Amino acid sequence: MLKGQIIFPPYSGIRCLMMPYIQGDPDSVPDYLDPYREILETTFMKKGDVGFLTVDESPVSCGNPHRGARARFGRALHTEAGRIGQGPFVWGSWGGSVNVTLDPNVRVLIASNVNGTCAVWDTVHHDTTPDGDIGHLADLYPYEVAKMLGAGEVEEIGILTPHESLPVDADVNRQFLRLVSSGVYEREPHFTVNPLLASA
Repeated sequence: MLKGQIIFPPYSGIRCLMMPYIQGDPDSVPDYLDPYREILETTFMKKGDVGFLTVDESPVSCGNPHRGARARFGRALHTEAGRIGQGPFVWGSWGGSVNVTLDPNVRVLIASNVNGTCAVWDTVHHDTTPDGDIGHLADLYPYEVAKMLGAGEVEEIGILTPHESLPVDADVNRQFLRLVSSGVYEREPHFTVNPLLASA
């Protein structure tokens, strides 16, 4: 696995959500993702495996988190996976759907271009919610014990690692990158289709 520090390309409003691609192979993504080719070539979990790419370049208003309206509570604190009782892990962060399931050992790399806008806690939150939103338990996760990611810092987390998109200090064009490992089954309609990997 290669990770560490990345340099984001100039902002251009690119957006794709959970698009399948081949880890470590920049030729496995469509041309509109050309600005991210160098990052995709050097940043991955297991080269050659199918992974899932999210690039979200969006304007964020002062005082708001990039995660925005998806957070149901005062803080945008969440886990990548949701879970209903003792059922399978689901891709709950996107509306509580149970169509997409995940292996427990799925790993995730995250990074953003704005310093101090993502907090990560070095723990596992087993008792997550169906949609992964744990903002109602924010008292368990004070900022004093969180790791605040720097601009371009790539952090590896698990699907039950608590993390939070933090409010920005000024209006900004924020770039967020998420690379999810293999072990994701089925797809949602809002996942971005990769025409180069039609069967993935």
